[in-house]
Amino acid sequence: MEADLRRSMFRYYDERASEYEDAYIKGTGTASIPDPDLFRREAVLLTGIVERFGHGRFVDLACGTGHWLPHYVARCSSITVVDQSPRMLARCRTRIGELDATDRATIVQGDVFEHTFGQHAFDSALIGFLISHLTEEHEHVLFERLHAMLDAGGRFLILDSAYSVERARFNAKIERQERRLNDGSRFEIYKRYIDREDVARWTESYGLELSVEHFGSAFIAVTGRFG
Repeated sequence: MEADLRRSMFRYYDERASEYEDAYIKGTGTASIPDPDLFRREAVLLTGIVERFGHGRFVDLACGTGHWLPHYVARCSSITVVDQSPRMLARCRTRIGELDATDRATIVQGDVFEHTFGQHAFDSALIGFLISHLTEEHEHVLFERLHAMLDAGGRFLILDSAYSVERARFNAKIERQERRLNDGSRFEIYKRYIDREDVARWTESYGLELSVEHFGSAFIAVTGRFG
């Protein structure tokens, strides 16, 4: 992915911080399936999966506003949240305080690909809506870094945008998308939707043990560990 497109995505998500959770709560905010009820229904299902997943020393990669925090925080001994956007992290910081988790939380502003994580530092990891913005080359690097940061037996949960029959009516599997914010500003992003063939490829390419917890019209949830 060229540097200009990557910078555009970083700017887009920083500017989108105040609107970010609209995708889950209102079903709006993305250049995609126009039915908002579908996004809201599936977001509720993802919430249940997150609630059953998180534990121990937890890292939330590309955490955004910390939307999923309330659903894993109670079972985690420590929490590290990582995002490149200062505006997203400001909202995440507020949420951490509201959940009385400040003493267990580490907030990292930085690129997931550039920050230095400790070896085997985490028991569980959430990767939310990040992989679909990565080329396969960057995806490979992400899984390498994930393998290094998880302890033996550590598990991860991938939440992302599904490439489904419904999605294919409106989007190509891989495309450059124009995204608009409520103020009319426009940004170009890279999007690579995830299907079951991608999950099978992850298993083979990265030596993973994976379980598809949800595959819907809008979202996919996959839990796994390194074999």
